[in-house]
Amino acid sequence: MALYDWNHDGKKDWPDNYIEYPIYKDANGQKKNSSYTPSNGISTFGAILSTVGGLFLGAGIVALFAGDNAENVPVVITIVLWIICSSVLAVFCDNHGI
Repeated sequence: MALYDWNHDGKKDWPDNYIEYPIYKDANGQKKNSSYTPSNGISTFGAILSTVGGLFLGAGIVALFAGDNAENVPVVITIVLWIICSSVLAVFCDNHGI
């Protein structure tokens, strides 16, 4: 069923469907001449590795720079470091096929 009255006759009928279908098909499908090849992403193991590894790497950075005062570091800083480290590890896993 057409979403728009393309021929402006006040009805969304088969001529509107005929006009709208190629637009819908082009918008949802990849073109054959496209050079874009989507990445499969990282595996489940890579996702778990980047999450857990990012947590330990972020905690290690906090411990390295804070030293004995690690408990005084705000939680927001630890979470931001965790996100950054996990993202870096996820990109590493994606690039190396892990």
